[in-house]
Amino acid sequence: MSRRNNNRTPNESSSSTGAGEAFELEQQNNRHLDLLASKVSALHSVTVNIHDDVFEQNRMLDGTSETFGRFGNMFDRTRQQLTHTLATANSKFLCYLTMVLVFGVFSLYYIAKNLLTHDVDPYELP
Repeated sequence: MSRRNNNRTPNESSSSTGAGEAFELEQQNNRHLDLLASKVSALHSVTVNIHDDVFEQNRMLDGTSETFGRFGNMFDRTRQQLTHTLATANSKFLCYLTMVLVFGVFSLYYIAKNLLTHDVDPYELP
């Protein structure tokens, strides 16, 4: 790649060419180091973001676990109260309770069905 200058001796030519090549290699090395530093910085940023995201998800999972724990406790108390009520209640009360529950479920079904399937015409007068 280097051309020899006819005015210089071979020793002068090779030493100046070697210094130029060394300088060029040093510049290339510096550019590669800068590129590497920017990639390491980007990688560091990504890992910090991943760490923060994992920390946030763990916090959310802990909150969900606590919520399910409270729900389980509430469900156990309700089950115990229902068991106690069924053990101490008479047959008329149980019959009325069953009728109310069945009527309530069918009422909710009917209301939901009518609300969800009713098409509203914007030009229809009330």
